[in-house]
Amino acid sequence: MPKIGMRIIKSSVAVFLCFAIYLVRGDGIPFYSAIAAILCMQPYVSNSRKVAFNRIIGTFIGGTAGMLVMMAERSFIPPDVPVLKYLLISAVIIPLIYITVLAKKTSASYITCVVFMSITVSHGQDASPYFFALNRILDTLIGIFVSLGVNAFHLPRRKNGDLLFVSDLDGTLTNSGGQIGNFTRFKLNQLLQRGAMITVASKRSSSSMEPILKGISFSLPVIAMNGAALYDIRKKTYLYSKNIPYATAKEVLGVFDKYGLNCFVHTIINDILHIYYGDFTNAAEERFYHEHKLRPLKNYICNPLPENRDVVYIMAVDRLETIRKLREEILSLSCAGQISAVYYPDRNNEGHYFLEIYSVEASKENAVLELKRRYGMEKVAAFGDDESDAGMIAAADYGYAVANAADSLKKAAPQIIGSQDSDAVVRTIEKLFHARKLP
Repeated sequence: MPKIGMRIIKSSVAVFLCFAIYLVRGDGIPFYSAIAAILCMQPYVSNSRKVAFNRIIGTFIGGTAGMLVMMAERSFIPPDVPVLKYLLISAVIIPLIYITVLAKKTSASYITCVVFMSITVSHGQDASPYFFALNRILDTLIGIFVSLGVNAFHLPRRKNGDLLFVSDLDGTLTNSGGQIGNFTRFKLNQLLQRGAMITVASKRSSSSMEPILKGISFSLPVIAMNGAALYDIRKKTYLYSKNIPYATAKEVLGVFDKYGLNCFVHTIINDILHIYYGDFTNAAEERFYHEHKLRPLKNYICNPLPENRDVVYIMAVDRLETIRKLREEILSLSCAGQISAVYYPDRNNEGHYFLEIYSVEASKENAVLELKRRYGMEKVAAFGDDESDAGMIAAADYGYAVANAADSLKKAAPQIIGSQDSDAVVRTIEKLFHARKLP
């Protein structure tokens, strides 16, 4: 059975405090405060603020409209013709909802109508409906601010704010379905709100990382393209890249030309990835192109690499024997000391492999050290699952391989934690972040 979470417990505490305030005030209707408190209690404090703001807007709109309708009802509608009263109330619902649409606060529509009808319907016969409307607004505001206070409150805990956490993405932070699980997503946002310095590293480009990381409030840049670049997700800008010089890239591309093969040449222009390519030479690369061509912040251009344009990395996809032949010849070039070439399976095309060529200075390890330097971090904790993570785990003060990691990495990593489906990474981050004494 699922555990009783803190949001449930905090909702109960907020409701009790609303009743306690009512007892102290000796006035008002605590029901409305309690309802507002429950509605405003969200998983994250930032979400609670947004919900609270919408509730406040809805409360004032609904309360004001309720008073105006009560004035009109008492002045113009005979008490013995209730159908006219209900017709007026029903008609006013239209402009009320429309106002929230115009204000781009559609999430406030519900509370707007609830407040409006609680005044005009539930309390239409009160001796002083105007006083009730003001009291109703006050009751709601009490519930909102109680909910915000309870949600923001937490007991003081030690925070290791000078510890940088870096996790590989695929196979480490993501689950076996390729997504970040709900618990990990919730805990990451909670830790980030508390000041934890967390980021991710991936072989993916920034544009393919963004959909997976959507909804997680990273403040640090992410490490993209196997360490070739640091990318600020919030500002959508590249802060750092280790490029292959144009002359070196041309020498590498000559190998592809020699065998009549295509490759995808990645460059960064004005914070947009521009990928140059030629005619497709196999079905796998054509499928790759069609899967990626419409992604944001990425332009595919069917043209040769422009002159004097440095390259972030070069990628090809083909059969294993072809990939090995290309890699062997590329690493025999005179520029071999300036580049690194790695290959790994294409999980979507059986028997095919990706080949990626980077600057020799581009690595997850170097990108982590750059982040550590930029943000003045004292220590690093790194998490990974394959050989591309070995460098940053070796360089980290605390290195972890997940249980589903490659055997070679598990042998090299100082510690092994649970698998990618056990939320082990975020649990370990939370433990280290709040540890009184780091191991």
